[in-house]
Amino acid sequence: MVQPAVLLGLDLGASKVVSVIAVQDESGALQITGAAQANAEGGIRMGEINDMELTTRAINRAVEESMRAAGQTKLEGLRVSVDGIQFKGENLRDSITISSMDKIITVADRDRVLEQAANGCKLAKEETVLHRIPQMFHIKGQRDIRNPVNMVGETLEAEVRIIVAPGSVLGNINRALQLSGLQGADLLYSPMASAEAVLTREDSENGAVVVDIGDELTHLGVFLRGALFHSAVIPIGGRHFTRDLEITKHLGGISVAERIKRVYGTALPTQVPPEEHIELEDEGRQVSRRELAEVLHARAVELLNMVLAEIGRSGLIHEIHGGVHLVGGGALLPHLPILAQNILGRPRVVLGRVHGLQGLPQVLSNPLYTNALGAVKALARELQDSGPKRGGDGLRGFFKKLF
Repeated sequence: MVQPAVLLGLDLGASKVVSVIAVQDESGALQITGAAQANAEGGIRMGEINDMELTTRAINRAVEESMRAAGQTKLEGLRVSVDGIQFKGENLRDSITISSMDKIITVADRDRVLEQAANGCKLAKEETVLHRIPQMFHIKGQRDIRNPVNMVGETLEAEVRIIVAPGSVLGNINRALQLSGLQGADLLYSPMASAEAVLTREDSENGAVVVDIGDELTHLGVFLRGALFHSAVIPIGGRHFTRDLEITKHLGGISVAERIKRVYGTALPTQVPPEEHIELEDEGRQVSRRELAEVLHARAVELLNMVLAEIGRSGLIHEIHGGVHLVGGGALLPHLPILAQNILGRPRVVLGRVHGLQGLPQVLSNPLYTNALGAVKALARELQDSGPKRGGDGLRGFFKKLF
């Protein structure tokens, strides 16, 4: 009998580490049984590790707390969502001639054209390829093929998106995982983790955008026909909204401004009565809630216009029929989806909702956990596709035992 597998999804964000534990049963169903997050206390900035000890401590805290909450002591699978200011993507294409007599396209042909297309990427010396994502294949006389293997064609053309990052950035992420006892983990670019969590197959087929508003950065991914066609990182996150409040209204420090943003903030000033004021007890004064909303509104408009520019840059702005899905802690600002709908001009802008998972409702409904949930969901799907064998070759034998 196949035993349930205990899987870990980890999100190394721009400043925080988020961990979720899922149990996958024989049927492939996933139950979220534990979760935790830890502040890296400056050890990670803009997605880059700048203090290995602080980062390792944060990873250990998040993993151990989530394992304790789940009542587990041993892991059998791990996937890590990563992003950073230096991650970037490029679309490439290339073609090969099918040399076999019968012209039947093989797995080797498919891999060869993908590799040849990827080799067209002019990497800087310090850059390393994180992902090589097939978008679409074409053969002479037939276009937009998802999988060309076993089809007949004289030539095979591939469109591929490459995700790259400096080798030192990826190396230090892997080093932090290794020092935390999590060797051998596969990394997953965060827009792909977000999409795995919140997009249905129909959404990603029909054109959809995921916008992940994190603490320091906003990542977005544009998906069409089930594949990532465009991605970008914008150097604005929830912390910029907080700083704007403190700089313009002097609320008593960043931590006070952050609390006021969460409790009283909104992206739409018109939703606040002009006479409503907030009492700043430590300051001995009041501040207009509508004026606070105007500050948040200005930053939200700036961010959403940059998102709109990236969607336009993808060339797919008229093909987004699966909607725009907002995730990440910054997406929790009240009325942000309404403002986004007005600026982006899309008929469907929603807070991303995780689907296909069961378990802790406070985790499944919290955008902070979206990428970690997407990471563990992607891992579970791949394990399910690879077959029922567990505890041997079906899972890599590398995971840590805690406590």
